[in-house]
Amino acid sequence: MLLQLLWTLSLDWDEDVPGEVQTRWKGFASELPDLSSYRISRYAFGEGDIQLHCFADASEAAYGTCVYARSVNALGGVKVELIASKSRVAPLKRRSIPRLELCAAQLAAHLYEKVYSALDMKFSSVWFWSDSTVVLHWLSSPPHTWKTFIANRVADIQETTRGGKWCHVPGATNPADLVSRGMTVEQLVNSSVWRHGPHWMQGELDDWPKQNWITSTTHSDEELERKHSVLTIQTPTPPNPLVARFSSYLRMVRTTAYCLRFFHNARGGKRSTSTVLLVHELERAKTVLVKIVQRECFDQELKQLKQGKNVTKRSSLKLLNPFVDSSGLIRVGGRLRLSDEIYSTRHPILLPGFHHFTRLLLMSYHLQLLHGGIALTLAVVRNEYWPINGKRAVRSTIRRCYSCVRANPQPIKQPMGQLPHARVTPSRPFSRTGIDYCGPVYIKSTNRKTAPAKAYIALFVCFSTKAVHIELVGDLSTSAFMSALRRFVARRGRPEHLFSDNATNFIGAKNELHALYKMLTNHTEIDRIATSLATEGITWHMIPPRAPNFGGLWEAAVKVAKRHLVRQLGNTVLFYEDLLTILAQIESCMNSRPLVSLSEDPNDLHALTPGHFLIGASLQAIPDPDWREVPINRLNRFQFVQQKVQHFWYRWRNEYLKELQRQATVNPEKVNLKVGQVVILQDELLPPMRWSLARVEEIFPGKDDVSRVVVLRTPSGTFKRPASKVCPLPDTFDEDEEVSATLNQADDIICSSN
Repeated sequence: MLLQLLWTLSLDWDEDVPGEVQTRWKGFASELPDLSSYRISRYAFGEGDIQLHCFADASEAAYGTCVYARSVNALGGVKVELIASKSRVAPLKRRSIPRLELCAAQLAAHLYEKVYSALDMKFSSVWFWSDSTVVLHWLSSPPHTWKTFIANRVADIQETTRGGKWCHVPGATNPADLVSRGMTVEQLVNSSVWRHGPHWMQGELDDWPKQNWITSTTHSDEELERKHSVLTIQTPTPPNPLVARFSSYLRMVRTTAYCLRFFHNARGGKRSTSTVLLVHELERAKTVLVKIVQRECFDQELKQLKQGKNVTKRSSLKLLNPFVDSSGLIRVGGRLRLSDEIYSTRHPILLPGFHHFTRLLLMSYHLQLLHGGIALTLAVVRNEYWPINGKRAVRSTIRRCYSCVRANPQPIKQPMGQLPHARVTPSRPFSRTGIDYCGPVYIKSTNRKTAPAKAYIALFVCFSTKAVHIELVGDLSTSAFMSALRRFVARRGRPEHLFSDNATNFIGAKNELHALYKMLTNHTEIDRIATSLATEGITWHMIPPRAPNFGGLWEAAVKVAKRHLVRQLGNTVLFYEDLLTILAQIESCMNSRPLVSLSEDPNDLHALTPGHFLIGASLQAIPDPDWREVPINRLNRFQFVQQKVQHFWYRWRNEYLKELQRQATVNPEKVNLKVGQVVILQDELLPPMRWSLARVEEIFPGKDDVSRVVVLRTPSGTFKRPASKVCPLPDTFDEDEEVSATLNQADDIICSSN
């Protein structure tokens, strides 16, 4: 403090200091020899739990901190000793007492950090004490609440003293007050408070200062220096009611023209004798409407252009070189000023792309062009108007056109679903199997005069390993199907779950599969098959109607089998035994397909295939215990075989299963259908204009909460269909009564069907 005082006096090196300063210095120096009698304990800690207590205080001259260790032994004896202290003089730039108290608290936090790291001991608890309720308020709130000076120090203190507790101590018993105000050597030597802390630290926790400062003290925002947040709300200009109330561009223009005629006549102008609107009246109405729209959306640009300035770089018009014409409209400057085109083509009127007026205008042009496409509509519109982001605006408008959506419905595209549990869980081969038919193929009879007979191929696919089993079926009867299934069970083992197409998936297929459709739609045959499968302990599942994508696993296998068969046979007709041989070879080829590509290891000569899971383990579960890490010379023959099988499943998890994680395409956005929503039901046998309107009655979401299957009610009945066969209608339309009447009529038809 004396050195700071000398600095403020700005004395030269050879000048004498004032007498008052000399007196203070001589008094301080004369007391220094008395420090020789000052004694401190050699060891500051006792037995039992040890606590750290850090005190902070500040005055106008200085601020400081001191740290005490409080030890409590098993008998309840308390020992408190001073560990360290630190002080700082107050800065010359005057600061408020609460800010100096905050600096003292920051100094206490840093001193605690140094003491804690130097002692390298475990403390039962750490306490921080301050007599400033303002500082405690600051430390009990997030830093961003306060101004910058306070916020930075509060953040530092909260981070450094994490795990400690800040409490209030009365100023009279705060030992850090001795640091901030200073004391003589005599006071230092004889002060028990400085050596052993305040008297209440010798007692129990109940004797410590009560922490009622939160309720007993109130501070204003000015005292706490709270940061005042300024929230600026920019309210968008509401659309003009003259534009917003219309849903037809022509009706809006004609209504505006009639209003302008009435206004003109009311002001005593030359009255029009025509009962119909004239061209100049319609053009005047368009000009008024465009001015209203431009004043709403391009207000700043309009002011700048009228003042002779260029638009700002942030403006959406900056690349169009806009200018204001004699009518007060903003037009495109562009680079066609010297062309021979008409004025409106060289300098079209600027419009916002997604304003209600622009959408009505674009829809009007779209209807005039007999529902023209994006390019045609935009090209014609730009002969007079230039909508910002014109291509996007026209596309958005056409998507709202009911007739265009009805003529070309777009089915829902949902995100790719999660693989079923059976596809990603190790299991015995063919324990979960999908089955599908393909054909027909022709078998040559041993009698040369007999025509070739039809036969079909039943293809079984394992869900977990993609292994394939092929059976030759004589016809599409229930008995033939059950016979093929029994042969499959006899060779591959009984599956737990069997999956197949729904009968509706065969509607519209070739005539050869019509018999299979009739079998699967006959309730007697279905009950017979289900009863037989249940007796064998097999659960039969059918995928949703007309949803071949739900059976993509066996559809892909059928495609590969047919390709092999066509390449092998061509138009050749074989005997029964020869065809069985060919099918067995095709099955072998399909079970030899790699599930994953070869690794980059030159010693790895074999890729993982479905055949690895069929040899020696077709009727067994995954072997246990684990023999993979056991040396071969310690295994018997059976254990050696099990080790090989376990290696296959290990590779299945680490190579094939991870390959299933990837997707070939990017997921589209999820479409959430709603109960009661009107949609279009896709029907491959009819042209789009004859697809039926339907109302969603029930939704079946998948485990990823995406609508996969829906129940639809149409005039001809109720159907269960995948979401990919549903085409949503646009939310809003711009064709007024015609579209509303069409929708109401369709809704009446749907509702009256039941």
